[in-house]
Amino acid sequence: MKRLPILITEVSVGLLALTAGLAALAGCTTSPASQPRAPAASTPAASTPAPGGSTPAPRGSTLATSPSTPAASSTRPGSWTCPASGVYLTGIRVGQHAGFDRVVFQFSGGLAAYRTEAVRTVVSDPKGDVVPLAGQQSLRVVFHDAYAWCQQPVRPTYTGPSVLTPFYPRLLAVSAAGDFEGYLSFGIGMAAAGPYHAYSRTGPDRVVIDFPHVALGKFPGIWDFTSWQQYWAGQYGWNNGHQPWLSSPEMVVEAWARSRWHTDPTIRQVNANTFRVTEPGGRVDTVTGTVPVTVPGPWVITRIVYGTPA
Repeated sequence: MKRLPILITEVSVGLLALTAGLAALAGCTTSPASQPRAPAASTPAASTPAPGGSTPAPRGSTLATSPSTPAASSTRPGSWTCPASGVYLTGIRVGQHAGFDRVVFQFSGGLAAYRTEAVRTVVSDPKGDVVPLAGQQSLRVVFHDAYAWCQQPVRPTYTGPSVLTPFYPRLLAVSAAGDFEGYLSFGIGMAAAGPYHAYSRTGPDRVVIDFPHVALGKFPGIWDFTSWQQYWAGQYGWNNGHQPWLSSPEMVVEAWARSRWHTDPTIRQVNANTFRVTEPGGRVDTVTGTVPVTVPGPWVITRIVYGTPA
């Protein structure tokens, strides 16, 4: 079975400590651009621009949200600034730190007011299509009176990819979810529900969201996905329509058997998650698996008991 590639780009960042007493934001939070700001913290260094990726559409239309290949995991804000008045997105960065992951949305022309909300599914604005992400919970982030395109002259202020897929311990994917009538929307895929902390900084103007790591336990899969990072990459591809057969336990067991013997296996289903596979020599193996997440996702093999040789 072909495993999807995991694309990870480390972001060079300064060491930043979480504020003591970091707590979950209950429900949703709204932060007007005019609110008092906390003292500035050190800014994560930007990474090298990522090649490829989709380009945001002009104001009044929807950003691309599901490129065929995930883009690299960070992009450097451009040096060009729109001469027209307004708040414009110039860069998105992600970084992994000791104990938490971080995403930074950088702007020119001031700070954008924003709203965050933990949801099970993120939909695009204005179409309402589901935005494919990875993980077990999502965060919807909406910036008000903010744009990714300059109108005079007409050119994008954000030229990075529309999807970032770092697959960090908690922060898995960041995807554009809309650029419509002054509302910039994004979906963030998280490995699991838990606290997050959203706040603004100046010099440069940016909105920062930190995601403390949460314990997921040991990954139960032993074939073909054997780690959480591999699984999130596979789940992301599956959510984007790739390898739909991964949700079929029988087809996963068949792929495992073919990888061993390169012949048509004899498979008998015992129950929803248990199968007996007859090897070419007559030995019968018992294969068990599960979907290791609380949301739809690929089925993985968790246990194989080899039978007595015939």
